[in-house]
Parts: sequence; structure tokens; C-alpha cells
Amino acid sequence: MVIVEHELTVPWEAVLMEPTAGNGTGVVVLAGSSGRVDRQRARLLTEKGFLVLAIRWYGGPGQPAGICEVPLETFVAAVDLLQSRGAERVGILGWSKGAEAALLTAVHEPRVNAVVAISPNALVWCNVGPGLDGRDRPWRSSWTWQGQPLPFIPMDGDSWQPVEQGDGPVAIRGWYELSERTYARRLDAATIPVEKASADILLVAGGDDDVFRRQLADRQLEDVDEK
Repeated sequence: MVIVEHELTVPWEAVLMEPTAGNGTGVVVLAGSSGRVDRQRARLLTEKGFLVLAIRWYGGPGQPAGICEVPLETFVAAVDLLQSRGAERVGILGWSKGAEAALLTAVHEPRVNAVVAISPNALVWCNVGPGLDGRDRPWRSSWTWQGQPLPFIPMDGDSWQPVEQGDGPVAIRGWYELSERTYARRLDAATIPVEKASADILLVAGGDDDVFRRQLADRQLEDVDEK
């Protein structure tokens, strides 16, 4: 299959990959906390017949330097572009913070038909790095919608030290658990309301992240039971 690649610089750095024989479905690819353009995953999906758009969602021109009050409209614009190129259905594939963005976009944008969330969070967390003002404190939400920050959970104490060795989810899981206990009153407001999304949602998680997958799945099941 021949794949045509388009390099984009507006409204974000991105690559649009078009297959010569498409299946009518577009996919937005969102990397994790790097925010980078993930060409490899985009190419794999395009080889299966998907129209794929992989974007840099922070750290580029005009964007926050960190994951700090990133507008969800960033991802809605990606849906717009895929539809303008003929996509009849649009899905979002994201992992880690990209999965958080994918789920939240589906909650607020009904044109998202499907989400694949790999190692997702069940909560909206505070910023990771500086915002447009160049500051990383005080704690702020990772995301905004229509100019308003989404409710979030701050991290409790910069002096926290990991008990587990390593640099993956296990190493900092205790920090997140401590923060959830400290800011327990914020949990309901900061929970991602996946039950409000009209999209089909696939949650994928390993053992260390499975608690978040179960929390999200439980919300979906509760919504089904109520209906």
C-alpha cells in the first residue's frame, strides 16, 4: 500500500498519513508525556487503511512548554482536520497523558466515535512542567476546556521519596496514592466522566496501571446499569 505523508506546521506540528486505499476511518495519535509526533505508530495504523494524524500536543510554537492547561480544543482541531480529509468516523489513540487527553476529548466532543486509551488515568491530575507563562507552580490543571481549567488533583509535597526502585509507574504510584488521600474532597470533581462520552472506549493497561482501568470501567458499567 502506498502511503502519502504530509508534514504540517499549523495549527501544530504534525504528520498526516493517507493510504491510497482507505477504510473511511481517521485516527488521531497522541503520544504520552513526551507530547511528540509518534510517526511509528501512525505509520502502522496507516498500513491498515486508516487516515492518521499524529500531532505534537505541547512543547511546540504557541503551545505550553509543559503539560499545563493544555486546551482540549487542541485535539478537537485534529478531529476537524480528519473530517475535512474525508474521514467518516474518527477515533483517538493515546497512552498515559495522551490517553487522559483522548478520554477527556471524547467526553466533550461527540464526534469522537472511538477511543483506545493505553495506560490511562481515571483522574485529571495537575500540571507536569510549565504553562504558557513559563511557571510550573502553583499547581494547575493539565487541561482546559473553553478557556476554563478542568478540576484536578494536585501532588502532595515535593519532598516525597519513592519506596520502589525504578522510574516507571511503580516508582511513583505511592506519590499518587498519597495525593489522592490528601485531596480526597477533590476526587469526585476530578474524575474523568467517561460515562458521558458517546464514543466506544477500549481501555488497555498493564498490572501497575490496572487500578485506573478498573476505575474507568466501573464508571462505564455503572452508567449502563442506571440506563
